[in-house]
Formats: sequence, C-alpha cells, structure tokens
Amino acid sequence: MRVKVDKAQLSTATSRSQGAMTERNLAQIGFRASKGQLELTAADRVIAIYSSFECEVIEEGTVFVPAKLFSDVVRELPEGQVEFYEEATQVVLIAGEKREFTMKLPKIEDRSWQEPLHFDGALEVALPCDKLAYVIEQVQFCVVTDSPRNYGSVGYLHRPSDKNLRLVGTDGYRLSYAEVDLDLPAEFLKTGVCLSKRALQELQKMCSEGFAEIVLAIAPDQTTLEARLPGYQLFVRLSAVRYPNYFGVLPKNNASAVKVQRPYLQNVAKRVLLASDKTRALQLCFSDYSLTLRSRTLGSSEGQESIALADYCDGSRELAINGKFLTDVFSTMSSEEVTINFGSDEDPVVLVPFTEPASCHSMHVLVPIKES
Repeated sequence: MRVKVDKAQLSTATSRSQGAMTERNLAQIGFRASKGQLELTAADRVIAIYSSFECEVIEEGTVFVPAKLFSDVVRELPEGQVEFYEEATQVVLIAGEKREFTMKLPKIEDRSWQEPLHFDGALEVALPCDKLAYVIEQVQFCVVTDSPRNYGSVGYLHRPSDKNLRLVGTDGYRLSYAEVDLDLPAEFLKTGVCLSKRALQELQKMCSEGFAEIVLAIAPDQTTLEARLPGYQLFVRLSAVRYPNYFGVLPKNNASAVKVQRPYLQNVAKRVLLASDKTRALQLCFSDYSLTLRSRTLGSSEGQESIALADYCDGSRELAINGKFLTDVFSTMSSEEVTINFGSDEDPVVLVPFTEPASCHSMHVLVPIKES
C-alpha cells in the first residue's frame, strides 16, 4: 500500500477513530487504499468506526498499525502532504515541505480487513444533527458509567408517541429527558434501545461534524445501531439493560412555579456550596418574593445567599436537593431563564428551560434529600 494524503484529512479520520480505542496501548487502526480512496477502521468490543476520504492511491493494499503510536505521530506531523506506505515489517510516513520528516512504525501482521456491517431489511431515518446533538447534550451528563444501578449507565432512546423521539437518563436520584418533534416512520424504533455513555458521546461527536442530517439504522435483531454521515460510519453494540418504566416518577403537577435567571442562580449555588459537606446538600428556602440558598458542614462552615423573586407569593417552603445535581443541570442548559416547579419537601423539583431550539423539549427532575 502506498498513498499520498493531506495531513488535515488524515488527522480528522484518525481523530474520529479514537472513540473505538478503550485500551489505546493495545488498539489498532486499519487502513485500506483502493479506487482513489483511503479507508480507516478501528474497533473494540462495543464500538466500530469507519472513515474514508479521497486521496492519491499509488499502490492499493491493506495495513494495520498500533493506534496510539500512529495517532501521536499524526498529531505532530507538519501541515501539508503526507506520503504513507508499507515495507516488509514497517509502515513509513514522510512529511514536510521538503520531505524532511520520516517516521517508521511497526506493522501489525495477521490482521484482515472487516467490511462494515450491513443490516438487511433495516429501516433508516435521517435526523437533524443539531436537534439530535441538543437532545444528547441535555441528558448525557446524568448517564454515569459507575452507577450502582445498571440503568444509570445508559441512555434510553425511544418514542413516547408517534410524533417525537426522546432520550432519557436517570440514576434514581435525578432524571433528565429531552425530545424532538419529528415525523418518523411508524416502524422505526417501535421498542426503545439503551445506549452507553460512550455511544452517546460518539453520536454527539458525529453531530458536530457540520452536516445537516445524520442517518440512523437499527439492526432487525435490536443488537446494533448504525449512525452514518458521508465518509463516516459508527456501529454501536446496544446495551442489554432493561430500562425501568420512568413515567411513574414524572411529576404530574407541582403546586408552585418560579422563573429565575439561570446564570445568576448557578453562580449563587456554586458560592453557597463551598460550605457544604460531601452530601452536597443545598437548602432552598422560599418566601414571598425571595429565595434563600443555604449550605453547611456540621459544626464548621455555613453559607447562605438570598435572591429576589418577582413572581412568587405562595408563602414559606423549604426543601433540600443535591446542589451538584442542580449546577450540573444549569451547566447543561442554554436558556437564560429556567422555571423551577416544586411542591412539598417530599416532592421532586422540576427544572424546565424557558427557551429551547424549535421543536425541542426537555425536563430535569431532582429527587429531594432528607437532611439529618
């Protein structure tokens, strides 16, 4: 194999493949040059990524190299054209305006090129990249890999109705969902699928490539999801986690609602939480036209700050929530204003952005905590 490629294209394709390298020291990147194109692939037990672009193919062939070493070299290459070819036991890269840089890397033997999966009979849909990215951004922060509950480590992608697509994440203490109104084929995603945090991160990365739409397809046996852009394919093994029925924990009605400035309240919460202990408990004390935030460490620090509320006059209410979860939600939102819905000290607190992208809707639910 022998090709000439632009460093920027090689760098982009190599960067895409990073998501399939859970163990970078053992991972490999495969290259196949043919018919004026260079294809790259990397895979682990959960994710497979394929990328391709046009280049000058001098000699067709296939070669595999150590992923970490190759990625590190590509990152430091000078701008411009790169010549890339294989010898008996090595792969050679030549770069620089006067071809002054040369790097020889070990070639991995006994590896064969695996063609991308093809789902016979699978239904494909094209989704707006910006809307899908927004939905993932609003949810993935509460999907955690080390959750004690197995459903806490995945996001649940499903269709709660015929007209929208929703992603949900919860760990039992907080729940976030975001959805987008779409006219989708009736047969698409009839049953929901569970996506790992890594899968959500890779989908969001694809959505940031600058394309208007991304194509999704799910294997008929519900084991694999494909996401596709021009010259870029992602295959994800779907999680076998059985997601709980979360509809029952969504508050049906909250007694009170107040609108606040998100950046201001976020900064206040961060300041007050400096006095908290490891529980990160944050007291929200509502009174007519006022909200006081309090946090303390038993026998040590205590902090509080009050802010004015223009539209609240339902009397005194006190409740406690995890302050870190609150600031996580605020960091995810783009809306300048947020509505806080609440009831008694035992009812969940619901946060809803006041403004969102067209046809998108999200909600964040925080379970109150009992302070000792």
